[in-house]
Amino acid sequence: MWLLSVYKKAAKYGLRNSIKIVWKKIIKILFFSVGKYVCRIDPKKIVFFTFSGNYECNPKWICEELLRENVPVTCVWGLPNKKKLDRSVFPEQVEVLSRNTIRFYWHLATARIIIDNAMDTAFIGYTLKKNQRLIETWHGSLGIKRFDADTNKDKNWVKRAEKEAKMTSYIISNSDFENDVYRNSFWKTTKIWKYGHARNDILINKDIVPYEEIYKNVKERFGIPDHVKICMYAPTFRDDRDLSPYKLDYERLIRALSLKFGGEWIIFSRFHLKVKELLSDYQFPANVYNVSDYPDIQELLCITDVGITDYSSWICEYMLTRKPGFLFATDAFSYEDSDRKFFFPLTDLPFPLAVDENTLIENIEKFDQDDYTAACNQFLEEKGCVDDGHAAERIVKTLKKLM
Repeated sequence: MWLLSVYKKAAKYGLRNSIKIVWKKIIKILFFSVGKYVCRIDPKKIVFFTFSGNYECNPKWICEELLRENVPVTCVWGLPNKKKLDRSVFPEQVEVLSRNTIRFYWHLATARIIIDNAMDTAFIGYTLKKNQRLIETWHGSLGIKRFDADTNKDKNWVKRAEKEAKMTSYIISNSDFENDVYRNSFWKTTKIWKYGHARNDILINKDIVPYEEIYKNVKERFGIPDHVKICMYAPTFRDDRDLSPYKLDYERLIRALSLKFGGEWIIFSRFHLKVKELLSDYQFPANVYNVSDYPDIQELLCITDVGITDYSSWICEYMLTRKPGFLFATDAFSYEDSDRKFFFPLTDLPFPLAVDENTLIENIEKFDQDDYTAACNQFLEEKGCVDDGHAAERIVKTLKKLM
């Protein structure tokens, strides 16, 4: 079996690299099955995962709050094996390591707490020791797309989800709706912390998070003058890899935004990591910025003046800002049959829905802020949303008790 594995990898990576890859896997298996049990738990150590590996999402903002409060804790961040190590985006207090190293295995085996926003703990093959706690933060809230075992076509992902759920000690929710999602998918008996999502604090509480610094850094990074307004178009992916739903007349969109809301506009175009690879050769117009590689979408939401998506859950978090949001989904009437099922109809969302560009432009022209704000407030109340800008504080308060 070992020789067969080497042979298959040799054909792809070359003999020397393939032997190295297989050898590392053997070391990991031995460590996870035997070696980790000789490592003593450090009650003041936390290991963080995100499915992208980026310094983003709930794990990032929990880590930021730990540092802000000067909690005496060792923070370790695990990068996917093929992820380039960009140390500059991480605080200097955080140790950043490839998940495929002995040192990272040791940190994983000695951490009191593991914080994950997807299924990474199960994906790398780790199982918890008796005194360890796995906290699942998830990476979407109030989202419309179902991901339970009955509707998800990726059965390997489902297996990892089931394994991860069995290990999960606590899962963080921001609403009654999300509680139900967890109970009806994989975390049927896991204890829920309905604290709100730490990543959403940045959209609400400008006193705690470094909002002005983020605003300045993002605009400077892309060379955008302060007076220019930003519309972000960030759709989700399709399992069939069809690119036609992503076609958009950016020039026409910019004209409509300028006429309706005034001022000068540019577009932030952000695609799911499964889509951006397919669009790697696409040439964007001069006033459209491809921000797909920007590590933290939450920071982009902070400075976005208008948001447009199809089915991505970020728009439901953007709702917390009460800034204008729109849905543009050319496959709105076929997506459920061909791709993913929904928890509720698209029309239940407070965002105007368009299935073609003409309707999108009309929705922008007819947009009424007062009606939209009222619809957002009603939606959030109906879903029992508790996001108030202080989620990270509540989470860290409980983490300190666990440590």
